[in-house]
Amino acid sequence: MRNRLNKLVFGNQNSGNSKSPAHTHHFTKIQNVWDSTHYADFGIERILRLFLVGSKIFFPGIYIDYLTKNSTLYKRKLVGEFYVIFKTLVPFIMLYFSLWNHLGLYILNIYLLVETFLHIFHKIFLPEHDHDKMVNRSIILLFFNFIEVIASFGVIYAAGNYLNQPVQSWVDALYFSFITGVTIGYGDFHPANEQGKILVMIQTLSTMAFLFLFFNFFGPRSGERISHHQDS
Repeated sequence: MRNRLNKLVFGNQNSGNSKSPAHTHHFTKIQNVWDSTHYADFGIERILRLFLVGSKIFFPGIYIDYLTKNSTLYKRKLVGEFYVIFKTLVPFIMLYFSLWNHLGLYILNIYLLVETFLHIFHKIFLPEHDHDKMVNRSIILLFFNFIEVIASFGVIYAAGNYLNQPVQSWVDALYFSFITGVTIGYGDFHPANEQGKILVMIQTLSTMAFLFLFFNFFGPRSGERISHHQDS
């Protein structure tokens, strides 16, 4: 049973026993950005990179990565995937069970949403994934991040009086967040005050960041892989 489970999860990767590259401590990454070891940056770009790499110390992601530093590469990646799935499930659970007025969970939702926002901009300005075989995995995780953002904003819309009509159910909240996130907007729900308009603009900004990341990073790399396979 265990062998079959390993086969299901790891495929032909020797049950996840592939050697992992040496773990780089996050403070070393901060030092590298400070020293401009990998980036010839200056001005606003440099300040943004320093902010992005420094802000990660306030979120669980890097500590989860540190705790699994002695594991194999694929097991480390799996732990990261479970964390992404956990973050995606939190707002859905809050919506389904109408927990958006629970202050502690609401703060947790905002906290995880901010981490995802910073993570997306970190991927744009401080990319760390250099393995071509990881591109498809990164796109899948990016999709989960996008769904998480949609659901998290749904929680925010449900918890406040931002729209032209009250949110009656979790479906209404998720529906408005989804049509906003994909920039459709049917008009049945729309922001009714300044706070609602600001939230919609922030969510639209997140959509732009996802599109920028996909088309300007993953798109060209996928094209390079296709060209490489054709040449060979």
